[in-house]
Amino acid sequence: MNASTSGPRPSALLPASVLGLLGARGPMTRAELAAELRVSSASITQVGKDLMARGMVLELGQLASGGGRPARPLSLAGSAGRIVGVKVTASHLAVVAAKLDGEAQLARTVPFDVGRPDALDLAARSLQEILKEVDGPVLGVGVALPGSVDSLESGVADSPTIGWRNAQVGAVLRQRLGVPVLVENDVNALTVAEQVYGVGRRYSTYLVVTIGRGIGCGIVIGGEVFRGAGGGAGEIGHLPAQADGPPCPYGHSGCLESLIGSAGLVRRARELGFLGTGEFAGGGDAEFDAVRALAARAATDPAVADGVFGWAGGLLGSALAGTVNLLNPETVVILGEGVAQWALWEPAFEERFRSKLMASRRSVPYLVEAWDEDKWALGAAALVIASSFDKEGATGYQGELVRERLSIVASNRVKAGA
Repeated sequence: MNASTSGPRPSALLPASVLGLLGARGPMTRAELAAELRVSSASITQVGKDLMARGMVLELGQLASGGGRPARPLSLAGSAGRIVGVKVTASHLAVVAAKLDGEAQLARTVPFDVGRPDALDLAARSLQEILKEVDGPVLGVGVALPGSVDSLESGVADSPTIGWRNAQVGAVLRQRLGVPVLVENDVNALTVAEQVYGVGRRYSTYLVVTIGRGIGCGIVIGGEVFRGAGGGAGEIGHLPAQADGPPCPYGHSGCLESLIGSAGLVRRARELGFLGTGEFAGGGDAEFDAVRALAARAATDPAVADGVFGWAGGLLGSALAGTVNLLNPETVVILGEGVAQWALWEPAFEERFRSKLMASRRSVPYLVEAWDEDKWALGAAALVIASSFDKEGATGYQGELVRERLSIVASNRVKAGA
């Protein structure tokens, strides 16, 4: 079953659609909501009254008006229901439970071994225990992982990075958790979070680029995340960057990610003699420790700064310039674990990025956002609230279930006199 946007929106789901749109776009006037949802202003007025009475929506101050009655925008109160996000990594699960406005209420890090045959069962068990701790009704669970996902609804994942092939993530977790589950590529999930809670609310076409263990790119065109034919669009990390370079998990060589992801930076440092063969061996978290140690050395050693981080910044600048030339976004957001060392990347990145851009693109801005790992999980949680207003039906039946749960929560709050 897919949600449809043709014809009148079912009145039972209209309140949930209003909540989803406010979550995705931020404060809006009743007239703006009515136009976007294609319903009458009277319907929105009534829904607004009901949602305010339930404590789910707040009315903000008056906006200036060119004439007539001043408008009062509506905004999410963030108190109705909880959204849960899970970021899957090779060694742990990062889990966040948040209000609809993105305020985290609970955060957990759970040890996890993706290589075990029963990995999904273990993940389900851990999440069952965490859901018991959530204060409030759970509207749904979003799951973010590296690699491609066939659709948010079915949640079948292929992730060479963590060794999963045709993993039935959505089906297993839905059966075990008893709540709607939406599964997405981790960078696309961050991109949705930017739409719901971040700078994406101000732009209709933009890129979200992540640097860290891998190099990823989320693409928003016309206000919608572009996933490609099979859900794997945005693999900037697999652009060819060096002939006969190091291998990547997808069986290629010389990809951008294999060069400037955390493992690539460590390899580069060893090749240049900045790290000994045995220093920070073992991969995984040791790679991040090695990168941090290199950054500390780079603060006083220009050879390390230029040879490792400047080299990486230049390669990223070239690749991103080509992507901007192709897609013509309004802005670029840079996120991920690697932004902790961005001051070392930026000089070479800025020079190469600007020099490779077409003249008409040369003023495209980029924003580097502060980072902590909970952002991955919050990105996954944002999939749930975004599914409440799904124009294209990408979330299918799971999106419908989220909207139904929102309506149930609203009804229960009224019965309880909230």
